Amino acid sequence: MTRTRMRRRKRQFLLVATCILIIGSTAAGGFWWRQGKRQTPLEIGLAAYGRNDWPAAEKAARTQLKYNRNDTGALFLLGRSLFRQTRDDSASAIYDRLPVETMTTDDFYLRGMAFLRAGLAEYAILSWRRALGTNPNHVETLVALESTFSRKDLLIEAARAATSLSSQPGWKARSDLMLGRIRSEQGDAAKAVDAFFLALEQPDDWRGLDTPERVRKQLVRLLLKLAKPALARKEIAKLESPNDPETCWLVSRCELQEGKKPDAAVQALAGGYRRSHPMEPEPSPYVGEGACGQCHKAEYGTQHGSRHARTYWRKQQFAKLPFPENAFPDPGNRKVTHTFHNRADGLEIESRVADQAFSNIVDYAFGSGDRGLTLVGHDQEGRSHECRLSYYAEPIGWDVTSGHPIADDLPPELYEGMLLTGDAVRRCFVCHVTSSFAALNLAGPAASDHAIGCERCHGPGANHTKVIGENIGGLPKNADLAIARPTMARGAAIVVLCAECHSPRDKDFGLSPGAPDSVRFQGTTLTWSRCYTESGNMLSCVTCHNPHRNAEKRHEVYEARCLECHGNSSSVALEKDAKPGRTASTAANPCPVQPARNCIECHMPKVKTTMAHSLFTDHFIRVHRAADLALEPTLRSTH
Repeated sequence: MTRTRMRRRKRQFLLVATCILIIGSTAAGGFWWRQGKRQTPLEIGLAAYGRNDWPAAEKAARTQLKYNRNDTGALFLLGRSLFRQTRDDSASAIYDRLPVETMTTDDFYLRGMAFLRAGLAEYAILSWRRALGTNPNHVETLVALESTFSRKDLLIEAARAATSLSSQPGWKARSDLMLGRIRSEQGDAAKAVDAFFLALEQPDDWRGLDTPERVRKQLVRLLLKLAKPALARKEIAKLESPNDPETCWLVSRCELQEGKKPDAAVQALAGGYRRSHPMEPEPSPYVGEGACGQCHKAEYGTQHGSRHARTYWRKQQFAKLPFPENAFPDPGNRKVTHTFHNRADGLEIESRVADQAFSNIVDYAFGSGDRGLTLVGHDQEGRSHECRLSYYAEPIGWDVTSGHPIADDLPPELYEGMLLTGDAVRRCFVCHVTSSFAALNLAGPAASDHAIGCERCHGPGANHTKVIGENIGGLPKNADLAIARPTMARGAAIVVLCAECHSPRDKDFGLSPGAPDSVRFQGTTLTWSRCYTESGNMLSCVTCHNPHRNAEKRHEVYEARCLECHGNSSSVALEKDAKPGRTASTAANPCPVQPARNCIECHMPKVKTTMAHSLFTDHFIRVHRAADLALEPTLRSTH
């Protein structure tokens, strides 16, 4: 072999060896590089959390904590994953170990959801407010706040959350849908219509919150409430079920407002819908109680003389109240005085606390005066206040408003009264007038009603007056009168209607048998009684009360009602002849103590509550024992 060939082979060998070395080094480097970049359990868990795989995120977090039990990131990940799986006790135990200042928007949102599931809505709202403090555009928090505020009847706050949500990409249609519901609940039909029209442009973005069919029917109702039948008819044409009874009922209302008569098939289905929904308010404008009184003179006269018609007082009525002529000492602190002044802009209450003075102009008052009358006004900054003093029936007179603190070391501003949100003021109107929207905005005929008028229970009456006006010669039997008719409803539906005011408007109030304040809310407590649950859906508020009159005070009137079901078996018909709701078993077992009298004193006594100077009849009909009556707190009177 020549020397030249040997040198060539040596170079080839060196070249191959070099390539092998380079390839091996690269492979080894890649291997070690990959080993160095291998994801930690925490990184794996965060990735799983990001794709909503909560169990995988939990597993990875627990793996990470095996190496370091105090790893803050792993603890937060574990807590979040547990919250997402609604394992709130375990998650909360973890969060209790973590510093609040390191919590993120997601953490505050999740803790709020846990509070909500535990029935602690107020704590949930506080937690969500902190979430928005770190990120005002957090979608989940905005949705949670809107939903919770709506459920709690805090509609101004709900609308604010829904409006904020509308600026988030992909959420405008859902926000418009929420706003439509909120405005409708507030009684603002015009704004509700605008919101629903916008929402219906993109129903695919509602995320399952509702269906276009249901929303469009609600929109039709609102348009008819605004007396816009032509627009309502256009929306009806877009419905997928043109021949169902509800749609035919809406068509009949369009034609009624247009002065047309629907064909027989539509009219038959519409009448059937109305008969099966006797309590549904008409999609119609209000006409005011004066229009009702033109035909229903007897009912109007008695109702107008009842306390229902005196539950709201306007400024011009204040002159009837016996206001103190001189400075009136606060019943909770005699060093504080309240003085009433008649000013050009209305009645002013000036409260003096040491060297400070607070003043409120009284806007209106709530209450019939039978138990009390509470004043509501505004301060110089326009904020609403429930005034510190209320007027109670004689011989009590002026005293601290129920629910206001009584102490001699209160913050000075509390002596002018308690601040009220706009929602709190609206809720007062809801139960004290025919239409809260009409009264607050001085809009429409219902704004002139004295207080609770006919249309509060029977619904708006313009459709009804149109039916009557077009049938002056008389209506056929069982005709559709285009008005809500409680007399055609059964027990539960009537109780629900009465409970709109005679039960807490705050759904989280937490009524329970034995709670001192439960007796104030007869629309709830009646439903706890066996008389109600075993009546076959026949017992209701109007079994004993005429809603057009004041409640009877004579016990024998109510005892006669009791004895219709619980009378002596020898004088009560057999079950087959008994009235609806009465059975042979109840008839055969009258009270063993006093079978024919004193039913009310024993089973529905008047009891005290935390509401000042007031007794309420307990409608949770049952045997009252000493332990039951022990719940009555001693009420303080300063007079």
